Amino acid sequence: MNSGRSPHNADIDERLVSEALKGASDTRVLVVEPGARHLARKVFETQFGSAQAVIVADANTFQAAGRDVANSFAAQNKRAPETFIFGPHVYAEFGCVEELERALQATDAIPLAVGSGTLNDLTKLAAHRLKRPYMVVATAASMDGYTAYGASITYRGSKQTFECPAPRAVVADLDVIAEAPAGMNASGYADLFAKIPAGGKQ
Repeated sequence: MNSGRSPHNADIDERLVSEALKGASDTRVLVVEPGARHLARKVFETQFGSAQAVIVADANTFQAAGRDVANSFAAQNKRAPETFIFGPHVYAEFGCVEELERALQATDAIPLAVGSGTLNDLTKLAAHRLKRPYMVVATAASMDGYTAYGASITYRGSKQTFECPAPRAVVADLDVIAEAPAGMNASGYADLFAKIPAGGKQ
């Protein structure tokens, strides 16, 4: 990884990430750097070999990063990934999980989510229900759950956490995240900050 930090700080970050991944039960690769979306194919192949990918995105995230992710496969003369683009109705609720699940049932491709909390959680749960691993390309720092074990989904009118494995690989492009709506990244900071008092003793 190389995100413009000093060599000393970058080395420390590399060691910390390496140690964290050793203890992770699901996530095996984490790439955080400017332009990382262009490495999507390379990262995908380290985990899934020659398997076919299917990009899961919405119109905004496909424009922000999904097209470049698809092009990273084409640049190496690989078979272009299939795509599933949610419409404007997309929301972290069970109906959207079922919609994605139906689309994925038509292929044996590995889901590659391009987005933030909603798309990550929808893909996480749909992939798990189909007994497949998945990968995510993060487009915003809007929450802290990319590598969480579980998906927060509204089911029968109530937000619930469904147990399901974290992504096999995470690619976070700092260029894309920097261009995300300020409110999304601010929400992510608040989400992270909230864990401090939430985890404190009463």
